[in-house]
Amino acid sequence: MKCPKCHSENPETKQFCADCGTRLTPAGSPQASFTKTLETTTDELARGTLFAGRYEIIEELGAGGMGRVYRAYDKKIEEEVALKLIRPEIAAEKRTVERFRNEIKTARKITHKHVCRTHDLGEEGKALFITMEYVRGEDLKSVMRRMGTLTAGKAILIARQVAEGLGEAHRLGVVHRDLKPGNIMIDKDGNAKIMDFGIARSLARPGTTVEGAVIGTPEYMSPEQVDGKPADQRADIYALGVILFEMVTGRPPFEGETAFSIANKHKSEPAADPRTLNPQVPEDLSRLILRCLEKEKETRYQTTGDLLADLDRVEPSLPAGERTPAGRPATKPKPATSKTITVKIIPRKLIIPAFGLIAIVAIVLGLMDFLPGGRKVSLDSIAVLPLRNLSGDPEQEYFVDSMTEALIAELAQISHLRVISRTSAMMFKEIKKPLPEIAKELNVAVLVEGSVIRSGEQVKISIQLIQANPEKHLLANHYTHAIRDILNLPEEAARSIVDEIKPKLTAEEKTSLQNASHVNPEAYELVLRGRYLLDQFTEQSLWQSIDYFKKAIEKDPAYAKAYHSLGEAYMCLVTFGLMAPLEGQPKGREYIQKATELDGTLAEPHVGLAWDKMFYTRDWEGAEREFKKALELNPNSRDAHEFYGMFLATVRGDWEKALFHLNRALEIDPLNLMLRTNLAGIIWNAGQKDRAFAEIQGVLNLAPNFAFAYYSQGLFYIEEKMCEKAIAELEKALSLMGESPMLKGPLGFALAMAGRKEEARRILEELKELSKTKYVSSFYIALIHAGLEENDQVFEYLEKAYEENARELIMIKKEPGLAPVRSDPRFADLLNKIGLRQNDMP
Repeated sequence: MKCPKCHSENPETKQFCADCGTRLTPAGSPQASFTKTLETTTDELARGTLFAGRYEIIEELGAGGMGRVYRAYDKKIEEEVALKLIRPEIAAEKRTVERFRNEIKTARKITHKHVCRTHDLGEEGKALFITMEYVRGEDLKSVMRRMGTLTAGKAILIARQVAEGLGEAHRLGVVHRDLKPGNIMIDKDGNAKIMDFGIARSLARPGTTVEGAVIGTPEYMSPEQVDGKPADQRADIYALGVILFEMVTGRPPFEGETAFSIANKHKSEPAADPRTLNPQVPEDLSRLILRCLEKEKETRYQTTGDLLADLDRVEPSLPAGERTPAGRPATKPKPATSKTITVKIIPRKLIIPAFGLIAIVAIVLGLMDFLPGGRKVSLDSIAVLPLRNLSGDPEQEYFVDSMTEALIAELAQISHLRVISRTSAMMFKEIKKPLPEIAKELNVAVLVEGSVIRSGEQVKISIQLIQANPEKHLLANHYTHAIRDILNLPEEAARSIVDEIKPKLTAEEKTSLQNASHVNPEAYELVLRGRYLLDQFTEQSLWQSIDYFKKAIEKDPAYAKAYHSLGEAYMCLVTFGLMAPLEGQPKGREYIQKATELDGTLAEPHVGLAWDKMFYTRDWEGAEREFKKALELNPNSRDAHEFYGMFLATVRGDWEKALFHLNRALEIDPLNLMLRTNLAGIIWNAGQKDRAFAEIQGVLNLAPNFAFAYYSQGLFYIEEKMCEKAIAELEKALSLMGESPMLKGPLGFALAMAGRKEEARRILEELKELSKTKYVSSFYIALIHAGLEENDQVFEYLEKAYEENARELIMIKKEPGLAPVRSDPRFADLLNKIGLRQNDMP
């Protein structure tokens, strides 16, 4: 899709432009929006909330003394914004609200490329919030913390851009008063943007005048602010001097153990020459910084214009490699949020800091770094390509593929890292393509490729971490362990990758990466063999996998993944119609429940339990709890997003939120054909029929022989009463997939509706005969009777489907073939037995 704003090309699975962040809208598609509207006062918004009837909460960015900051999609202006939800105790002060309003009126006048735009102040119930431009990037404080010191060239460029933004504000009579690295964002292009003009001043304590209470952060306050005197543009120039000092030396000019001691040094102690801390600082630059830091404001630069003129004079004295022409991006940061302490100093009285720094408006859309030439690369997305088997033994293929899957699973635990799922990654097994081309297809910035050698009791994994565009090797390591320590291999490799690309980690993720797993090595290898067979999804391979999982449990009765895998295998047999639900589902449920008891950190068993509650026990509330638990444990779980989306659509009727989760699943697994086919079905049921057909065509363009795409298209044609077209599609699916009641049921219905009743009856008898020797869902037999307008037989077999606990019953209200019998009182009775009511689904 082409971005409507910057016109760059984006994968059709993306919701937002990768370059400028603009919302992408495919032709004929709805704007997916969340339907839950916040109705109560709160200081915390959940992801997916529609706040104030307008702002879709995407994620929380940070929190500070003033409140929480969120990335949100503004449905009215159709772009992302940063939304600051003010703490209730602050919002309750009427004078504070009025000051906010007055300051924002002034701040909105500033329109400059190096100033973050403030949009509005709003109230929702008792909640007060501010919206402003959403900046992708990292605050300067985080850059300096990570880099230590910046080169003089980069520091000058950042200072120049900040000075230009300040100059525009000062021209309009606006003074920042709380300029600091935490209030300077380095956006995705490496340009500086100043944030929070006037907001800090609004936090003056009730009972004081704005002039009598000066706001600032101790390390960056001018002497006149410390004294509580009025601050003009020269206070901002002083603060910029402090920031310049810190950029080139790695520390602010004045430090201390308390806010008072730091503030007092601004008044009484001269700043050290920056060259005493960093001899590489040019003399002219050092002199410029010290002039900014003059105690008397009359002896500083009087305007930003004067400062800019001297910055331009310093530039030519820099080494050639550090000179950065005006306007060129200064740095290549990685996004983060930062928090510092903001204090208030009132004349003759020091107040202990009352409010933390306003949370930095930033978004992690990519991990960024400084690169030669000022080029930014976002490292927030990664794909592990299939590791190569260098053992010389084809029998070890299962082992090598399992090592790929294990490495993907380790990385997928990191919530701030988008990790491509195994299904899409394995599409590139044995395929030779340039790495940048693969990265583009998967929409990732970083690729992992490597090999595995297993020799006797030793296993060696070699990996390379490669930045795709521009192509650059970031890491090359190998890891060798005895087979008994096999689990350490993917964990150690994952740690080295994380150390290199440095994603933001939660405390739990840090602990998980540091703690090695302990499993019986024989049990582990048995599970590897079983998973390899499970992923082939044939009747024979599924039964073989069950044998391996059972043997693994015998070797290690406390191995949670063995129980989960065993339960998953039984559920697959039921899902594919290879085992009756009443026989297979209780076994699957028992083993998966055991896995959650043994290891509470695994997300996959919760997805399995949610699936069971959704289709078989029909415990809707329980299913939703399990889906949410799975996503809490692993936000990168493709299965959790996909199946939760299906649940939201089929049970809750929340099509828009369902589309959100399915699109998120597609970001994780962009080449998964079954996922895209399921998405088409949800889009169809949401009423976007043209888009659903287009999605199916997209699947068939990728895989012309994918049977389920023809099957889904056949169902679409049935609902449109285009029966001959439906028959052609379903017959194509059958020719590719082989005999399947799931396909023959709709085909028999379509034949009957097309007037080809004898052919329909032939399929009906085939299914009834087949049901004598293997499981056939009675739902499909009922469906053909519906096409033949034999209502008594329809309800006879629907009742049998209920007794069988057939999973297809969950779709009974959306099944087009059952439309003629929905007015029959027996249909309402069946709905009540299933647990569905007329208002459960649209």
